[in-house]
Amino acid sequence: MHLTNSVLAPPPGHRVSNIELLNPFNPKEALDDKLSILDIKARDQSGFQFNLEMQMLAFRYYEKRILYYWSKFHQQQFHEGQDYLELKPTISISFLDHVLFPKAPGYHLRFRLLDESHTVHFTDDIDLHIFELPKFTKTATELVSDLDIWLYFLRHAGMMDTDALPAAMRQQPLVMQALEELKMLAQTDQERERYEARRKAQLDHNTGLKVARLEGLEIGQQLGRVEGQQLGRVEGEISKINMCERLLGRPETSAETLAELPYDELARRALHLEQELRRKP
Repeated sequence: MHLTNSVLAPPPGHRVSNIELLNPFNPKEALDDKLSILDIKARDQSGFQFNLEMQMLAFRYYEKRILYYWSKFHQQQFHEGQDYLELKPTISISFLDHVLFPKAPGYHLRFRLLDESHTVHFTDDIDLHIFELPKFTKTATELVSDLDIWLYFLRHAGMMDTDALPAAMRQQPLVMQALEELKMLAQTDQERERYEARRKAQLDHNTGLKVARLEGLEIGQQLGRVEGQQLGRVEGEISKINMCERLLGRPETSAETLAELPYDELARRALHLEQELRRKP
């Protein structure tokens, strides 16, 4: 709640004072998975919905992922018999350990729907916040707001000496509590091994990117074309599966779940559903 209020800076009387977690934490066992995301879905006392994500490694087309998650989450609050007036805003907040928009100088980017010419808001129901942590370069002595303190914590907590913390952090009890939780987790062998696995994956990933750049743009373009073709085939099969499931009156399998399957398995599922659809009276 404190982190959310620090991001949104709501006016008096509109701060998040109560929050309901809509899904439990479900961390992956293998922390070197490049798609590993800490995802929190919550609803406050006013019915506003929040989707908080922390992305450790760069994910291609992450902006599309954010928009997809927002749309799925937003429609989940709508039930039969309700009207559109009951829909509450859905707010997405992403903390990225990489830069998604290199041309934008700020570390906090906020995206809303508005008219380009007159800056007229279309609706307040969609509100997307992206924090690019590498751009947050304030030192410990420059921390002023609660948001500053949280962003500094997210960037440096893994390397902090709890006996020599910045003065601003010592004055924020909730951040101190987060540090204590982190310290406790780091004391277990399993969590320490997970951290090392993630760190190794990050180093391997960064090294691979550097090597790819050194080998030349042409190779990167070739790989990009191949990857794009493969991605297009996968997305085509996923769309086909979801369409068949809708026509059969079944719940749609999430695109994220299907994307984890091999292409051959996707093609097999799509073919099976198409055959089942043809047999349907």
